[in-house]
Amino acid sequence: MLDWNLVGIGLGIGLAMAAPMGPANILVIHRGVRGGFKGAFVAGLGAMAGDGLYAAIAAFGVTAVSDAIEDHIGLIKLVGGVLLIAFGLIIIIHNPHPERGVEKDSRRSHVGAAVLAFFLVVANPGILLGFAAFFTGLDKFGRGPDDFVSAGILAAASLAGSFAWWLLIASLIARFRTYLTARWIRIMNIAAGLVFGAFGVIILCDIALYGL
Repeated sequence: MLDWNLVGIGLGIGLAMAAPMGPANILVIHRGVRGGFKGAFVAGLGAMAGDGLYAAIAAFGVTAVSDAIEDHIGLIKLVGGVLLIAFGLIIIIHNPHPERGVEKDSRRSHVGAAVLAFFLVVANPGILLGFAAFFTGLDKFGRGPDDFVSAGILAAASLAGSFAWWLLIASLIARFRTYLTARWIRIMNIAAGLVFGAFGVIILCDIALYGL
C-alpha cells in the first residue's frame, strides 16, 4: 500500500531543496525571461534531474555512485565553473528585445541550458548532504526509508516536489515576463551574468586552493 505520509514528506523535501535561490534558479528565471515558459521549463528539467539523482543516492544509500561523484567532484566543479563564467558572459553581451515577443531558441540551446542546470546542481555537494540530512532526520520519527519500496517512494516524491517547483517558476516567469521592459531585462541580464561569473570564479578558486 502506498504510504501517503511518506509521499507528502518527500514532496516537501523536494520543494525545500529546489526552492533556495541559487545559480540553478537564476538560470531558470533568465531562460524564462528570454524564451517564455518552454525555455524556463526545459532548464528546470535539467535542475530536476540533478535533484533527483541526489535524492535517489540519499534515499537508497547508493555508496558506489556517491563515491564516484565524490571522486570526480573536482572535475564536475571545473566544468560547472567554466560553464558558469561562459554563460555569464553570454547573457551580459546578449541584448534583449521583449517587443519582439518570445525568442525562438534552438533545440541545442534548450538542451544546453538543461545540461548546465544539471551541472549547477550536481556541482553543489551541499544538495546531496541536504537530502541525506533530511532523510537521516526522518529516522528519528520512524519515517526513514527502511526498504527499497519506501526509499523509492521517498525519492520519487522528492523528484515530484522538485518538478512542482520548476513548473511553478516557469509558469510565473512566463506569465509576468511581458510586463518587463527592455531596460529592466537588460539590467537583469547584467545582474544574472555577474552572479553566474562570481559563482564560477568562486568554484574555480576553490579548485585552485584544494585541487581536483
